Amino acid sequence: MPNALLERLKTKKSIIGMQCFTGSAALVEIMGFSGFDWVSIDMEHTTISFADVENLTRAAEVSGMIPMVRVAENEPLLIAKALDAGAVGVIVPHIQTAADLRKALASARFAPEGDRGKCGQVRGSHYGADGVPWSEFWKKKNDSVVIMPLVEEREGIENLDEILAVDGVDVLWLGIGDLAQSYGVPGAPMNKEPLLSVAREAIAKTRAAGKVLLAPSSPVHTHDYCRELLEMGFGGISYGTDTSIFRNVCRDAMAIVK
Repeated sequence: MPNALLERLKTKKSIIGMQCFTGSAALVEIMGFSGFDWVSIDMEHTTISFADVENLTRAAEVSGMIPMVRVAENEPLLIAKALDAGAVGVIVPHIQTAADLRKALASARFAPEGDRGKCGQVRGSHYGADGVPWSEFWKKKNDSVVIMPLVEEREGIENLDEILAVDGVDVLWLGIGDLAQSYGVPGAPMNKEPLLSVAREAIAKTRAAGKVLLAPSSPVHTHDYCRELLEMGFGGISYGTDTSIFRNVCRDAMAIVK
């Protein structure tokens, strides 16, 4: 089974996602029914639990979205549990070297191609109720699992060539918050130097490798900024978080009465 995100790109110019910080299944469904392609269920910056992940992945699937989990760190158990809970793939933060990425890939794949522990009684394996024998199931899952490295530090940019050379990864995410900090410009957007030059070079390298690079809409969160990112060559956008979108609506509402 091919990469689910790449399948979307066969019929669309770009793929648009949003980050779930609230843990609300209702908001995830609203994202999907509104047409978003994927959701990042964030376990790095939030209190979302693996029990929550099970219900959030259900909400994503019901509404036609690809459920991804942003794990707290590049640890085998966290990656395996996210996939066991039903995620199509994982977003792995702070990937700085090819070795980091190979570790994440091994954690997401069953033997003999990786180190992920076998369990056929969880949601990610349909509880073993679909009758697919493990001799067939492991290969199917290994071929379809999506590993999205989050490159968000200067070291990762400096090692981007070796990261892109790792097989088994088709879509990468270029961070902005930590990336701006690592370049000494905290809070800067992607369209300002030195990040603009960093982004352009990263896009060119990613395209040359036959892969896709995504970008967040933060810290600007405007339609014009998102269009600018897509025109730069990013293959998709993470359009903020559910908390930031609701915050902006609340601020706009309060501006009416001020």
